[in-house]
Amino acid sequence: MTVIGLAQSNIIKSKSSVYREKTCCKNKANKFLAIALIFVIGLSVFFYLFQVNNISTKDYKIREIKKQASEIENRNKILQVSVSSLKSINGLQIKTQDFDMVAAQEIEYVNLSAVNGVAIK
Repeated sequence: MTVIGLAQSNIIKSKSSVYREKTCCKNKANKFLAIALIFVIGLSVFFYLFQVNNISTKDYKIREIKKQASEIENRNKILQVSVSSLKSINGLQIKTQDFDMVAAQEIEYVNLSAVNGVAIK
């Protein structure tokens, strides 16, 4: 090889080493961006699944509370019917017969003005 050939081969080698360094830096940056993107996507998927699970759990609790509320409303209606039947005249008459009570025949009223000697207006 001649001196010119050696000089040219050194120039080519030096240019290719600079090119390799630039592509190496670009490859590192691309790898970093790819890893960061994968991490962000994975984190997003995790938070999405967390939110879906949280919403479904709350939906289940809401359905359970609504079911309890409807059961309480039904029980309340039954109790209202029971109270109204116990307050009815027929119910009271049956209870008086159970306790061997006698219906009032003659009602006498007391005149308080005649008892105390004071006129009540």
